[in-house]
Amino acid sequence: MRGATQMVTSDRNSYLDPKPALEHADRMLREAGPETAGLWPPAARLIRLALERAADLHWSRTRPEMTDCPTTMRILMLEGVLGRARARRAFLAWSRLSDATHPHPYELAPTAGELRRWHSEVTSLVGLLDPSARHSIDSAADD
Repeated sequence: MRGATQMVTSDRNSYLDPKPALEHADRMLREAGPETAGLWPPAARLIRLALERAADLHWSRTRPEMTDCPTTMRILMLEGVLGRARARRAFLAWSRLSDATHPHPYELAPTAGELRRWHSEVTSLVGLLDPSARHSIDSAADD
């Protein structure tokens, strides 16, 4: 029975891998131009998803009970892991990405530069939450 539990946990952890979302968002941003502005909200969703997955993966490994908390709480509680300044940066990035994924007609959409900056920030945070993910992302960026 114990092996079955490990398999479920392992499958859940692979599902939470933030790397594919970051890689896909990176591809979308590399192709960004005036004619691809409609791709930017999905890129913002992918970047935000990567941050959420990294937090969920961290909490599922260290304190599984945290995975039942709202996303806002899971991001804010990273202060104990990342330190206050980085946890605030994580929450700010998550908040801005959330705003970008729910555009209002009276707000300007994020620019490709803003999305690229958020992508870099989230990539850094993912690496801090899971050093093995940072190595994988760095290797993909070198290709």
